[in-house]
Amino acid sequence: MPLVRKESPEEVIVRISPSRNTIIVQERSPGGVLSYREIDPVEFYYALNGSCVGNEYISSGFLPEHCLHVSMNAAERRFVIWNPDLRADVIYRDTEYMDFPLPRLVFGLRVLADGRVADCSMGVVADEPPTEDTPMFFYPFSNVYDDERVCTGNNILPRYKKLSAMKNFPRYLLGLPDNDDMFYSAHNQKGLDHKALLEHLKDKDPAYYYTDILVPNGRTLSDFILRR
Repeated sequence: MPLVRKESPEEVIVRISPSRNTIIVQERSPGGVLSYREIDPVEFYYALNGSCVGNEYISSGFLPEHCLHVSMNAAERRFVIWNPDLRADVIYRDTEYMDFPLPRLVFGLRVLADGRVADCSMGVVADEPPTEDTPMFFYPFSNVYDDERVCTGNNILPRYKKLSAMKNFPRYLLGLPDNDDMFYSAHNQKGLDHKALLEHLKDKDPAYYYTDILVPNGRTLSDFILRR
C-alpha cells in the first residue's frame, strides 16, 4: 500500500470577524485551504496565553536585612527597608544628640545598576510586626516632603557594592545634619518647634512617640510601598 504524505500548511491566516464576533483561522497550502475553524475570541486568548511559557527570571541579589519589598528593572532597583533600631545619633544645626530615641521607621531606596542610591524616602509606622495594613504617621522632624521623599541637600548618597550593606543606610541618613526645612509643628501633638521638640524627646523612651507625639497621616505601609 503506497504511503500517502499529508500535505503540510504553507501559511496560517487569522482573521477577525466583528460582525460574527469570532476569530477565523485558516491553514492554506498551494493546493488550497487545508482547514478552516471559527474560534471564540476568549478561547483564542487562552490558547495563546497558555502557549507562552517564560523561563527567564530576574535575580534580586542578596537582599539587605529587614527588606520588606523590592521591585526592579534593568536600570534600577527599589527597596523598602524596615529599620530595627529605635535610637540613633542625630545632629540638629550645631547640636549633636547621642543615642536619640526614634519611632519605628521605614526607608525607601532607589538604587541604580552601579549600586548608587539615587534618592530615598522615609516614613513612620506603628511599632508592630509590619503588614500591608500597618498604619503610618507624619514624620515629626524636618527635611521630608509630603510624599515621604527625603531632601538630602548637597549630601552625596552612598554607593553599595553589595546590596546586603544597605542595612547601614538608615544610620547613615539619620546621621546627616538637620535643619528646619519642611518642619511642621502640626506634625507633633505638642505643637512644639523643632528645637523644643528635640529637647523634649532626648531623654524619653521610644514608646512615648506613640502616646504623646505622633500624628496619624491616614496612610498604611502598603501606600508607602506603592508610592516608591
